[in-house]
Amino acid sequence: MNTTHSSTVVGEVLQIEGALNFVSMPRILEETALYAAQDNLPSCLAIDFANVTDIDSSAVALLLHWRREAARLGKSLRYVHLPQNLATLSQLYGVDDMIHCPSQQENPVS
Repeated sequence: MNTTHSSTVVGEVLQIEGALNFVSMPRILEETALYAAQDNLPSCLAIDFANVTDIDSSAVALLLHWRREAARLGKSLRYVHLPQNLATLSQLYGVDDMIHCPSQQENPVS
């Protein structure tokens, strides 16, 4: 199982890389909490999944957690390049409306 992962802030986009699964969840939560703690967060937070290599059902809970955190911070949130299997899992669990999944083709830069 691939457990390598990282996140990088590029402009106003948080880029998630590697595995997004139960094993990587503690580290991903820590990295994204550091991102959210910044004083100068943009009004719309974007999380890019273009370089995610592995996903399991725990990723759905992570999407919901990020949505709640954005609301708590008074920020909007969008997911960019959301992998089809993650969008399918969110539909299967009946939470796709809560996640508001954008098109996989969406470009994070206007």
